[in-house]
Amino acid sequence: MSARAAADEPSNTVDLLTVCNDALELNPGYESARAGYYAAKELVPQARGKLLPQLGALASYSWRHDHQSGYYEGDFEIPDLGLSYDTRFTAGGSDTFTRGFYGAQLTQALYKPALLLGLDAAKLQQKQAELALGATQDDLLIGVVEKYFAVLAAKDADVFSHAETAAVKEQLDLVSGRAGAGLATQSDLQTAQAAYQLALADQVDADNALVGARLTLESVTGKQYAELKVLPTNLVLQPPQPLEEGAWIRRTKTENPSILSKQAAVELAKVHRRTAQRARYPQVDLVGTAYDLENTGGVSGAVDSSDESIGVRVTMPLYTGGQISSAVKQGRELEAKAEADQSETTNKMVLATRIAFLAVATGTQRLSALKRAVQAAADAEDAARAGYNAGTRDNTDVLNAVEKRYASERDYAAARYKFIINSMRLKQLSGNLLTADLATVNRLLERPEVAPPPTEH
Repeated sequence: MSARAAADEPSNTVDLLTVCNDALELNPGYESARAGYYAAKELVPQARGKLLPQLGALASYSWRHDHQSGYYEGDFEIPDLGLSYDTRFTAGGSDTFTRGFYGAQLTQALYKPALLLGLDAAKLQQKQAELALGATQDDLLIGVVEKYFAVLAAKDADVFSHAETAAVKEQLDLVSGRAGAGLATQSDLQTAQAAYQLALADQVDADNALVGARLTLESVTGKQYAELKVLPTNLVLQPPQPLEEGAWIRRTKTENPSILSKQAAVELAKVHRRTAQRARYPQVDLVGTAYDLENTGGVSGAVDSSDESIGVRVTMPLYTGGQISSAVKQGRELEAKAEADQSETTNKMVLATRIAFLAVATGTQRLSALKRAVQAAADAEDAARAGYNAGTRDNTDVLNAVEKRYASERDYAAARYKFIINSMRLKQLSGNLLTADLATVNRLLERPEVAPPPTEH
């Protein structure tokens, strides 16, 4: 059955995949990462576009008033006639006219290292955004797993708390009856009453914890869930394979999204450093222009001219006030920082993998021990009650046995959920948390039983 179909079941009981799908659709943090990824994808066509021909047009139309005036002074001679004059006169004029300018320019980069490196940088930024999206998705899904099973653990703890309260109340009633008949001391009665009040207080805490766990899960998706599917009580859990620490560490180093993102950051820092170094290089463009100028008047008269040209333009910085040298030094330091960040992230992820693997590797042994402890605690409670009825055990023995019995129940239930969470966490750290893994866990779930699992006395 699909996760979406499960959400439409009449009982309103949802499973893990349903909540995961809701989170992927509705969680704002994941939506932000997804938008960031799609935004980063646009950096590549932008960088590639700078390597292609750039064609632009320019046009202007203006009204102009032209006014010129001048004064001339000098000798005016007619050599053939032997005449010479001392001449002074003024000349000038004005006109109102319009000017239109229309043109286009085509530029093609021939050699611009910064543009080529800019394309490499854009691809690395896209890769970083893709890895960030994957890491965000993994964090979101493992968070859903943790919160989903936190609700189940809180629900179990709440059921056990109510059962423990009922068991203590049963003992209190028994002690009260015996005290009334003179078969129990006042101290026994007060001890039972205190235990009952503490059980009631713990029950309130358990109720609140369940509400808090539900609210925490619902905060991820913004949806409320009436009932969640649960783990069968008799389910035997198996650790993920291979059960070899080295294999998981190797996967983490090569496939963990956070480590891969830091590796991409190192490559990006190298690109930025090379870009700064090549700012010293010449920049070569092929430039073609064509324009037409139309003057409808003017003191010099109407003018209609046009021009077309094509050529190569070379620019090269000679002195920039130390900017380039400073940028190169900055690039080297940022590259060193990126490498240090990569090493730190790798160490953190490897450590987390070791811890998760240790928890999984020893988890089955712990589950087996806790399961035996549950049975032993239940037997101890029965023995304490039987001994109390026979007069060989006292009231405190019974109350202690009840407390230990339900504490072991809670510990065992919580350990089962923790084992699954640690298994999923190990896969996430190694970059291998797949939908199929969630589906496998999801298939283990079943509808909750109406009756609570523990047996009350």
